Amino acid sequence: KAIYMTQCVVGTPSFREELVKLLDETELNAVVIDIRDFSGGIAFPTDNPMLKDMVSDKCGARDMEAFIKKLHDKHIYVIGRITTFQNPLYTRMHPEQAVQKTGGGVWKDNKGLAFVDVGATEYWKTVAELAKESYAIGFDEINFDYIRYPSDGPMKEAEFIKRDGKNKQEMLEDFFKYLHDELKPTGVVMSADLFGM
Repeated sequence: KAIYMTQCVVGTPSFREELVKLLDETELNAVVIDIRDFSGGIAFPTDNPMLKDMVSDKCGARDMEAFIKKLHDKHIYVIGRITTFQNPLYTRMHPEQAVQKTGGGVWKDNKGLAFVDVGATEYWKTVAELAKESYAIGFDEINFDYIRYPSDGPMKEAEFIKRDGKNKQEMLEDFFKYLHDELKPTGVVMSADLFGM
């Protein structure tokens, strides 16, 4: 029985404490916290050279590890949510790894958000590293959201990377296999959000 804390909520003491009070006073026993939200920014500081330039300067909890410990002391199960391929921050840093727009430039959805192309295998390592870092600071479970290609936008203008002639389904399957192989040895519990389409 979980509640959800966005990156901004977990980094705002007044909001955060209100939700902790709910955990204390009701049958709630779990919380989902954004590790990385729709912006692509990471919610907690890290010295990992692969990730440190992606730490959000807008939202997040600088004391995430201590906060997770506080939740554990209350016997709360802590799930960390990672927005995976929807990542405008990373696509600004590496536009060549984004879903491309026919005629040039980075493709964006109806909300103006860019996606990393699933075929950009260089990106996969950053996802695995973020999951490992999150598990190391205390998250009990890592939940992967937006593990998919984009759908809401001018799809006829979207161009995707093709690796070894593989289609989208095969590329996603390769990503899942990679993530499993990278994270299984850590013992972390993993979950994924499935989009209705």
